[in-house]
Amino acid sequence: MATAGSLITNIQKMFGDTNGDFITNTVGLDWLNRAQRRFCHEVLALDEYKDYAIVAKANKFDFPTDAIWPVNVMWYQARVVKLEYTTPDLWAQIEEAHPYTTGTPERYAVLKRQIIVGPQIPQTASKTTTASGVIYASHTTLGLVAASGTFRSRGFVKVNSEVMEFTGVATTTLTGITRGVHNTTTASHASGDTVTQMDLIAFYRKSPAEITATTTTPDVPVVFQDYLEKYALYLAWQARGDTAKAQQVYAEFTQYEKDSVKTIGRRALDGLLHIQEKRQRWRWW
Repeated sequence: MATAGSLITNIQKMFGDTNGDFITNTVGLDWLNRAQRRFCHEVLALDEYKDYAIVAKANKFDFPTDAIWPVNVMWYQARVVKLEYTTPDLWAQIEEAHPYTTGTPERYAVLKRQIIVGPQIPQTASKTTTASGVIYASHTTLGLVAASGTFRSRGFVKVNSEVMEFTGVATTTLTGITRGVHNTTTASHASGDTVTQMDLIAFYRKSPAEITATTTTPDVPVVFQDYLEKYALYLAWQARGDTAKAQQVYAEFTQYEKDSVKTIGRRALDGLLHIQEKRQRWRWW
């Protein structure tokens, strides 16, 4: 995969500035960051998940600092519910109408970088148990001190920093494990480590990581990195003051952007169909 440094070198060559007198590394990094932010806003959002364990009678959860909206919030405790978004200005009115109620939240709002669920507050905490033996990175079953009667029949659990999806539960075992889901890394875990059921999951789009050095790899997939170069080249001609050349490159860029959106749209539709199919299966819990 190309680094930011190699992308800047390509831009310098296309611009005719192989010595980097006009397009310095500092300027090139700034332009690449601007291009990357536009790409993630206009073409391909960086989708991530955040998993939360429920603390009884606590309804506020920290939101990731790099997250941007829109966001979907799913509640898995007791029953699967997609919470309805409520604007912050209406949230206080809703809370006032349901004082001190407990149960399954139906709505959420985002206030001061916190997800707040309600109007009911959680009735019970997320279930926890411990691993009954070492969990190696290759394992697709989890031995637990207790599972049946504690965990749901399927769902998500977190061990240290790794989130796992499971599709079956026996007396002391979780089965059908998919390791390292929701942007986490598969790892080994010790016997006795805490295994926590995940009962609140936020699906959000995040901002791309800032490119801070020429060795940094952009968040944009390699197949779309021409997009970054094209937009940076447009900015270079604009900075040079050559309006005609800038307009020509920008026209080429916008066509590339439209083509990229179509490509991503096809992939997104395929992903949406997969999500819908999976959601149908979740309904039979």
